[in-house]
Amino acid sequence: MSSDLSPRAKLLAYLATAISVMAVGAIDLVTGADIHVVSLYFVPLAFAGWRLGRAGAVTASFWSTLVWLAALFVESSHPVGWHVWAINFVTQMLAFLTVSMLMAVLCERLVREESLSRTDARTGLANRHAFLERADQALMLCRRKARPAALAYIDLDNFKNANDRFGHAFGDALLCRCAAVIAGTIRGTDIAARIGGDEFVILFPDTARDEATSVIARLVTTIGTLTEFHAASVTASVGLVDDPCARVGVVDFMVQADAEMYLVKQRGKRGAHALSIEGA
Repeated sequence: MSSDLSPRAKLLAYLATAISVMAVGAIDLVTGADIHVVSLYFVPLAFAGWRLGRAGAVTASFWSTLVWLAALFVESSHPVGWHVWAINFVTQMLAFLTVSMLMAVLCERLVREESLSRTDARTGLANRHAFLERADQALMLCRRKARPAALAYIDLDNFKNANDRFGHAFGDALLCRCAAVIAGTIRGTDIAARIGGDEFVILFPDTARDEATSVIARLVTTIGTLTEFHAASVTASVGLVDDPCARVGVVDFMVQADAEMYLVKQRGKRGAHALSIEGA
């Protein structure tokens, strides 16, 4: 989609579309009136719709219609009234626009479906699949540069009781509020996800233990003092694991952080417990 393209890439896509349309127009002139190549215009039109979105579809359709009409004018062996050219312009423009706009809409739908497949529908955070993929890439980069990483496993205490007592709508609101707190606490380079139920994870790439511990402490404190959480007696237990050289895989990282989180549960809930993987 055009929104994902850099200005330079977008400009190149527009230029490629314009040049392709002119090339088809040249073919149209060379082949003459007896051979119809109008369907070739649909190739750059489909490209424009796919890469440049709806705005690109409209632009490419207008340009293609002008080029096609110019070729038709040169090939015309007898004069016709202006109304004929106007009708040809409108009908061909509509045909071109239909194809290019269909491609733009199809691309939008595919992007939306892909986004939904990687996003937790309730909280808007990444889902488990997306987290594993992004976290694995981030850890590989940290490992290559011998940089530290930390991972936090978060579980909301007493969430089931609150959900049963106040209703599922209230429980969903707590999950969304927790996700918002997480998103507002972490950095843009950190990766957060809801991996099921009332469990969340955060990967802190290129982050030492002290810095990650400070972030988690703020997170636990914030959740514990928010009105809706306090009223429902919902707090957060967090297991934090750090690896100075990011040598542990993301799944093992999560397993160890989960184990640390359960230590917090066993000690009375609410708080965090940290482990450093020095010998990994």
